[in-house]
This record gives sequence, structure tokens and C-alpha cells, in this order.
Amino acid sequence: MDIKALEEISNLAEKYSAQLLPVIKDKKFEDIKKLYDLGYREFGENRLEQLLDHKIKLKEGKFHFIAPLQSRKITEIMDNCISIHTLSRNKEAKAINKIYTNHRIFVQINIDNDPNKSGLRVNEVDEFFTYFEELSYFPVGIMCIPSLEKDPKIAFSNMHKINEKIKNNYKNYTGGLSMGMSDDYKIALDYGATIIRIGSKIFK
Repeated sequence: MDIKALEEISNLAEKYSAQLLPVIKDKKFEDIKKLYDLGYREFGENRLEQLLDHKIKLKEGKFHFIAPLQSRKITEIMDNCISIHTLSRNKEAKAINKIYTNHRIFVQINIDNDPNKSGLRVNEVDEFFTYFEELSYFPVGIMCIPSLEKDPKIAFSNMHKINEKIKNNYKNYTGGLSMGMSDDYKIALDYGATIIRIGSKIFK
């Protein structure tokens, strides 16, 4: 683990009033435990099986699910997570509605219209958000994973604009922005990220 990098990223996130969310997929438990012992309690998880194991070992740990959703696993994910960052289909939104209890739900946007990425196309965002007027909860924010082949500044700038539009259209929308990873988190913070999801940069 790179403690120096952890401190630098944590301090920068704090400067921007953002949250550093350590992503612990496939990481050594001894390193995850170091983070826990340093006071970190919220973690990003990609795999439900690992999440369940970590939840047993980290008694006060709270988990964000950041992998593509599978409808058949939503109940188990909701039972064991405080947040989901990857909602993008009406079917899943409806399933979440049945068991929702103050979870923080982010809608994933395929900001570059990348065929290899999950999430809503940009032109689908407005229609998708109107669906929540029929449900008992409302997303707290939006999330993206920019294409590696494109300039992240463009993606994050577009996310910021979409986020502002949603805030203007829905007064109960709080405007969270889950964006930025190890290679581009500084840029994401400049464009308003409220959560940066960091794995490799701190688990060297």
C-alpha cells in the first residue's frame, strides 16, 4: 500500500469537499485492513462474493456496489450495501423501489457512448429520470467511467453539465457526482466530483 499517495489523495479530496472511496476489488485483505485501521469505513466493491466476505471481517465496514447490476442479485446487494453506483435500467430501478431504505443510488451514464461500457446513453438521461416520479425514492447522483481512448476533461465537463440540468429539473435531486479514478481523479475533482473511486493508486 502506498500510504503517501493515500494521504495526498485524501487531502486533495477533502480540499474539494469530496469523498475518497477506496476500491478494494481483488486487493489483499491485509492492505484493506490497513485502510480500515486508519479509519476508513466505506469501500467500493465490484464483486458481491468478496463484498460479503469483507462485510464479515470488517464489522463497521459499509459498502458501495460499483459493478454492473444483475437483476437477480439486487436484493442481496441492497441488503449488504449503503450505495449503488450503477443503476441504468427501469427494471432495476423498480426492483430497488420494492426494498429501498435510504440507500444512496447513482445512475450510471455512458458519457462517451462507448459500446464497451454500461450505462445510459446521454440522450436517454432525461427520460430515465422522469421514471423516478413514479417511485418512492430518487437518485442522489450520477456516475461515469470515461473511455480510456478519449479526453476525460470532455467527459467530466459533460457530466457536470448533465448534473446541473438534473438539479434544475428536480428540486429533490442532491447532485452527487461519482467520477474519477486513479488516472484521472484530479481532473474529475476540478469538474465537481463528489466521490472519487480509487484503487490502484493507493494499492501499489
